[in-house]
Amino acid sequence: MTPTETGSNMQDVCLSSSRVGLEFYHAARDSLLLYEAIIPVKFERQLDSINHSAVLIHNDCHYLSQEILGLAFEYRSDFPASMKELVVFADLAPRFQMLAEEVLQRQIKLVIYNLKQAIDGADGFQNTHQMKQYESAKLSIDQVIFILEKVYIIWHRLLLPSAYKRSMSMVLEEVFSRIANDILLLDDIAAEETLQLQRLIHLLFENLSSFLDSVLAINQTGKLQESPAQTLDDLIPSLRKLRKLADLLDMPLKSITAAWETDELANHGFKQSEVEDFIRAIFADSPLRKECLRRIESRYYQAFSYS
Repeated sequence: MTPTETGSNMQDVCLSSSRVGLEFYHAARDSLLLYEAIIPVKFERQLDSINHSAVLIHNDCHYLSQEILGLAFEYRSDFPASMKELVVFADLAPRFQMLAEEVLQRQIKLVIYNLKQAIDGADGFQNTHQMKQYESAKLSIDQVIFILEKVYIIWHRLLLPSAYKRSMSMVLEEVFSRIANDILLLDDIAAEETLQLQRLIHLLFENLSSFLDSVLAINQTGKLQESPAQTLDDLIPSLRKLRKLADLLDMPLKSITAAWETDELANHGFKQSEVEDFIRAIFADSPLRKECLRRIESRYYQAFSYS
């Protein structure tokens, strides 16, 4: 039964005797409970893949949760006196809102799973200075872009703006965080490798610029923001970290050390251990490296003593 049909039942309740009206009321409640029970079963296959049907189910459940809240209030004044305290729908609204959120979260998890599988193909972005490994990593990035393009086409067209912004931000955060972490886990990075890793990060950002713009452009009411309150860095914290990592890949050792000492790297989400391991991976052991690592460690103890 649709919300319109449920509303028609409520009109029947208002025009009927208490006994008949109560039967109409229970029929309306039962139809909503039946919908709640059947949808996850009937559309199980669609819910287990990335597609527009799952998003439409999410939208329907969200819409029903809003409509249900208004049913009793809209018709209560016309109910038979004996039924005014018996007719309750508000308890059903949270259930449909929860179902809507479960459907959406299921889609988000599926998208993230597929993206992680694609990134796994890069084998941790190791040895990208070798042509075979670079092509493998590039293919991985291309697959990530392909998956996100498919998701963008479905979500941007069908999801409510606030849901789209939240969902796409979560997905992009997973992508940027995973790639940044994989690169930072490398324990030995050749000079040519730094350039190839940088190329891969730039390739990713070039192809995702429209997605990033779409997240920033939509506000909670679905209109374009002229002066958005939130930046992309607020919505996707790992974005600034991955961008900064691309810069670090061709930055001199002294500049990296200075960036840590001024808290620039910490403000971009880097931990002390990540900066130290990154320096060890790129720069050969030398008196200068020892001195820079000492300064980074010293900066940590200074900050600790001030706190």
